[in-house]
Amino acid sequence: MLDPITTTLSDIQARLLEILHPKTILIGHSLNSDLGALKMTHPFIIDTSILYQHPRGPPLKSSLKFLTQKYIGREIQKGHGSEGHDSIEDAKACLDLVKQKCERGPTWGTSEASGESIFRRLGRSHRPANHGTYTGASTRRLGGVVDWGQPEKAFGAFAEVCIGCKDDEEVVRGVQTAVSGDANGGKVPGDGLDFVWARLRGLEALRGWWNDSRNLNDAVLIAKAAAMAAHGGPEPAFASNGTTEVTPEVLAAAVTNTVSHITAIYDSLPPCTAFIVYSGTGDPREMSKLQAQQQQFKKEYRLKNWDELSVKWTDVEEQALKRAVQTARNGLGFVTIK
Repeated sequence: MLDPITTTLSDIQARLLEILHPKTILIGHSLNSDLGALKMTHPFIIDTSILYQHPRGPPLKSSLKFLTQKYIGREIQKGHGSEGHDSIEDAKACLDLVKQKCERGPTWGTSEASGESIFRRLGRSHRPANHGTYTGASTRRLGGVVDWGQPEKAFGAFAEVCIGCKDDEEVVRGVQTAVSGDANGGKVPGDGLDFVWARLRGLEALRGWWNDSRNLNDAVLIAKAAAMAAHGGPEPAFASNGTTEVTPEVLAAAVTNTVSHITAIYDSLPPCTAFIVYSGTGDPREMSKLQAQQQQFKKEYRLKNWDELSVKWTDVEEQALKRAVQTARNGLGFVTIK
C-alpha cells in the first residue's frame, strides 16, 4: 500500500519529536492505537473515545463518526473505497468534541446527563430509497407525539409533529392521523410518521395519579364524562370540592373505555408495525405525599427548633418513602407485532 513511499517509521518519529514537547496536549480518538503503531508514549492525552464513554461502558468505545453526528450534528467519514478518512476532518471533529465537553461540563455526553431523545435519534436515520409514494416525502425517519395539552412543551420538544388533545378520544384520532398521514400533506406528511408516541390519560386522571394539580380537576371531569357517555351513564356531577367522586362503576367504565381506545389504535396500524403498550408508573400518590412532607421538614428544620417543627422526618418516614418510590416505579407493558 505504501509503495513507492520511502519514509520510514524512524523518520515519522523524528518529525513528531520536532513538533511535540513534553507539555503538549494530544487530542484524538482512540489514540492508544496511533501511539501503539508509532511505538511512542506521551504524558498528556485527551482521548474522545474515553471522554465520551460508550452507553454500555468500557471496554466498548463509540466511533468518532457516531459521536460527531450525535453531539455536533455533523456528518464525517463519508468517503468510500480508496477515499478513506480525511484526517484533518477527523482531527477537527475531535477538537470540537473536546470544546463542547469543556463548555457543557464533565457530565455532558454521559448517562448522568439527559439521554438522547428518540426523536433526535430518528432524525439521524434515513428511510429506504423506495419508501412511500407521497410526493415530497421526507428521506429522514420522522416521529411525533400525541398527548393531552401542549406536547411540544414537554416530550414533543424534539418531535417532528406534535398533536395536542383535550381527551382520549382526540388522542386516538391523532394517532390515526399520525400513522396514516394527511392526504393534503398538512401537519402530518402524506405518507405518515415512522414512530408515534401517544398517551391516554383518562384512567390516570380518574385514579388521581396525575401530578399536575392545576389541570387534575378538569381532567377528572373530562375523563368521567367520556367514560359515562361511552357506556350510557349519566353526566358527571360536581362534588362540593369542585371535583367528581369516582365510583367503582365509573372506574370500571373508564377501564373499558381505555381498552377500547387501545383496540382502536391497534386496528388503525398498518401490517408489520411494532405496537408497545405500557402503563408508565404505579400509584405515585403516597410517594408525592411523603415527598411534600420531606420538603416541608427541610424547610422548617433550617429555621425552627426540633420541638417546634410541624412535621417530623425520621428513619420511619425515610423507609416509607423508599417503599412508596418502589411502588410508583412498578408498571406493566407488552409489545406485539401486528
